[in-house]
Parts: sequence; C-alpha cells; structure tokens
Amino acid sequence: MNDGAASPSLDGGCRAVRMSGDFPLVTARLRLDPVGWDDLAELLALHRDPRVFTADSTAPVETAAQMRWVLGQWITCWERHGTGYLTVRARGGGEGTDGPLGHLPEGLLGVVGISLLRTDAGAQRSAYWRLAPSAQGRGVAAEAMRAVLAHPTLGGARRVIAVTAGGNAPSRALALRLGFRPAPADAPVPGGRSGDVLLIRDP
Repeated sequence: MNDGAASPSLDGGCRAVRMSGDFPLVTARLRLDPVGWDDLAELLALHRDPRVFTADSTAPVETAAQMRWVLGQWITCWERHGTGYLTVRARGGGEGTDGPLGHLPEGLLGVVGISLLRTDAGAQRSAYWRLAPSAQGRGVAAEAMRAVLAHPTLGGARRVIAVTAGGNAPSRALALRLGFRPAPADAPVPGGRSGDVLLIRDP
C-alpha cells in the first residue's frame, strides 16, 4: 500500500486534482478530498496514534518529518498517476453528520484511497484505509471505500489489491464486504512483512 515515488515540490501539485470536477467525492455522510499539505497536522495526529495500529503489522509514525515525507509520496502519486489517498471528513463543514450509526465527530475521520504499488507482477492498484478511533465501528470506512472503488479513475473497472495483517480481523472483514477475496495461497504478498495477507478485488 506504499507508493515509492520521489518526493515532490511544495507547489500544490495536488491542487489541480482538488479543483477538478471529480473531487471531492461526496457520500451520504462523508466528504473525501485528495490529501494536501494543509492536512499534515491532522494526518500526523492520526498516524502517530498507537490505537490506530493495534492490529496492524506496521508501526505508528514517530515524527513530523516522517509524516511529511510520507505525505510527499502521497501527493506525488496524485501528480503522476491521477490516483491516491483522500482525507475523510463528515459533510457539513466539519460539524458532524447524524446517521443510523450516530453523530460523526468533527475533524479528520481517516484516510482512504488507492495508490499504485510496485510489485513483482508490475504496478498494481492497492487499497488503503485507516480510521481514527472515534470513527471506527460506524460504517465510515465501508462508506468511503465504496465511493473510492466505484470512482472511474480510482477503482472503476480495474483489479484492486489490499494487503493487511493476517491478524487484523476488522480489516479483513471489511475487505470481504467490499468485494475483496483471498488471493491464491501461492501468490506473493507485496511488502514482504511477515504475517500479511493479500486480497484481490476483480472488476
């Protein structure tokens, strides 16, 4: 789920994506915008929270410099490939949105999206979702990822993979609800992390 592109300039290269007719993506409760440099502080708070990584095989981000580097890769993915990660917030200017699963909190609820992942089989579209603890268990990830997977330039009629920790039962269950299925047992798992599993969603 990582994009290995070079670090971008700080000239707002993602801005053209933000201002296109395709974005933001809006669902019943959510607004999804391509990540940008103005999201750095909230993204750092999300990715350094150990509660977000309790069932994950990766470690939280430790420093602002590390998050800045990661965000640079994400923005470059948008610039080069027209796909990438999006911030997830409640509709209505951050005031929260009521729904069948309750009131959504203000601020950044999480990050979802599809990036290009370099694998032995070539570049593949790789799904990503990570939610703040306050947004978990409310159907936010499923609602956001369905919009991403349905979008013609993100998921659309393309194969998408997902890599998650084998012990991350909530993430694996969400992947199955989104239409992903376990890859064949002999399929290599991108990333090389012990215990990770590969899931595939065919169009």
